[in-house]
Amino acid sequence: MKKLIGIFGPNGVGKSTTAKAFMQQNTKCAYVDADWCRAINPFAFTPFTKKAVTENIYCMFKNYLLCEDIDKIVFPYGLHGERKEIWDTVILQLKEDGIAFEIFPVVLKCSMQENRRRCEQDGRDAQRIERGIKNTFHFYDDFQYPVIITTQLSPEEVAEQIAEMMCG
Repeated sequence: MKKLIGIFGPNGVGKSTTAKAFMQQNTKCAYVDADWCRAINPFAFTPFTKKAVTENIYCMFKNYLLCEDIDKIVFPYGLHGERKEIWDTVILQLKEDGIAFEIFPVVLKCSMQENRRRCEQDGRDAQRIERGIKNTFHFYDDFQYPVIITTQLSPEEVAEQIAEMMCG
């Protein structure tokens, strides 16, 4: 069965970098970039943009899930804020449409010091880093998904662990 790999976690933890490494390591794999699904200037969660983003993600997932040449979709995404509702809506719609797939969720975490370092390395300003830590760093503490602590790991190592977890 096709797998939808949701890579979740706080801002700056390495979700996108890990997802790209996963795609490079795995054949028959597609990468859906949530940032591109909501690349709107200026971006605000209004009912209209929320609907557009939801449909963008849904269409990307659907097209890849129906493609014979793809077995896995990797999707780095933050479930905080209004994003969880978007995720739930997309998954429900795919299931209602009778599209067969299995969700494999994983949460990435790292130390706060490492999280700050990664955000700075990405060129994020101090205000955005502080807002991300305040709003997302502890948000994933109670999720009942498998967790990978990425503090001492490269994105390639994290991607390998995700693949191993999927097989185990």
